[in-house]
Order: sequence, then structure tokens, then C-alpha cells
Amino acid sequence: MKKAGTEGTTENRSDAIYRELKEEILLGVIPPSTVLSQNDLARRYNVSRSPVRDALKRLEQEQLIQLVPKVGALVKPDDYTDAIEVTEIRRVLEGYVAKKLAHQATYEDVSRLRQHLEEVGKAVETGDIRRFYDLEREFHRKLVETTGNKRLVHMISTAVDPLCSRAYLNYVMHSPEAAKVMHREHLDILQAIEDGDGDRAQAIMRKHIERMHAAMMQMAGYQHQLNTEIY
Repeated sequence: MKKAGTEGTTENRSDAIYRELKEEILLGVIPPSTVLSQNDLARRYNVSRSPVRDALKRLEQEQLIQLVPKVGALVKPDDYTDAIEVTEIRRVLEGYVAKKLAHQATYEDVSRLRQHLEEVGKAVETGDIRRFYDLEREFHRKLVETTGNKRLVHMISTAVDPLCSRAYLNYVMHSPEAAKVMHREHLDILQAIEDGDGDRAQAIMRKHIERMHAAMMQMAGYQHQLNTEIY
């Protein structure tokens, strides 16, 4: 396992430890409900407690862990209730984004987004689901940013908290076929945007997000039937 290392300033060491721990939490290498000891982490990374403490504070701010006095840092358990609520919000907001872009996206915007989807397609073809996940999230971010609405960008970026990202990553890692379906939906969304068909772009995006919502419902133990009749 790669270690964060001891070189550099305290800030650099803290940043490296933070990134590595965050990645391991999101991937499930460090399972939910695990207690992380500052002393153990300091020994693992061969550093003082200071950069470890700073890294844990950042993880707490992102709601990935909870600092418990006299116990340590507790990796938060999965809360699919939050994930379900987030996907409900995303369905509305990102549906609006897709419809808005159908009326304002330029040729250059569409070309840039299509180039990005080519990279997503390569990840799907090679079965690199981890890279697909990163690129898929980046595609959604690019769509929102292309609207030029900074308040909308902030609303959506703050809605998708890390715990929901972990639930989403867990879903796609265990459902590789879903990546193919989702990529096809990406292409359909972009085509509708390019065609200037706002209603169709919105409908496809909403169904795209609903697919994730259905997965969260099922992971939470609810029975939820995804409506496959799109647009």
C-alpha cells in the first residue's frame, strides 16, 4: 500500500494523508464504522500527530468521519436516506440544466462535452469502472458549469456530499453493466442538447438520475421499480 510519505511541509504531508484516507474510505478499503486512531495513523505514515489531526479535520468537514472524544475518528456508516434525498434534488436541478443547455450551449460547448464523453466511452470499453466513475461525475460537473450559473453550480456541488458519492461508487463498482447504460444516456442527453430539444434533454437527464435513485432505494432495502419508459 502506498504511503503518504514523510517529505515536505506539514501542510503537504497532511494533504497527502487526507487524499489517501479519503480515497480508501470512498473505495471501502477502510469500511464504514471503522475507528481510526491518530497514533496508529501517525505510525503508518511515519509522521507526527499534527498532520494526521489536520487530515482528519478535513475528512470530518466533508462528513466522511466523525471525531469522537476518547475514541478516535469513526468512519461514518452508509446513510442511503441521504443518498435518496440527494438524487431527488439532482433529478430536478440537473433536468433543468439539460433543458437550459439545449437553448444556450454553443457548438464549442457541445464539442468539448463530446470529447469528454469519448474518454468516458474508453473507460467503459476497457472495464475501468473506477475511471468511469470519476469521468461520469466530471461530465455532470461540466454540464452544470456550462450554464454559467454560479449559484446553480454551488447548489448542486454542495448537494452531492461525499457519503452519497461513496454510495454511488459502491453501486457502479458492483454493477459494471450499469456503466454502459449510463454512458449511452450521456450520449443521448448531449445529442438532445445539440439538437436544441430541451424537453427531451430534460426527460433523459431525469431518467438518468432516477436510475441512481432507484439503486439507492434498493440498497436501502426498499422495493423500487424503475420506469423504463423514457421520453
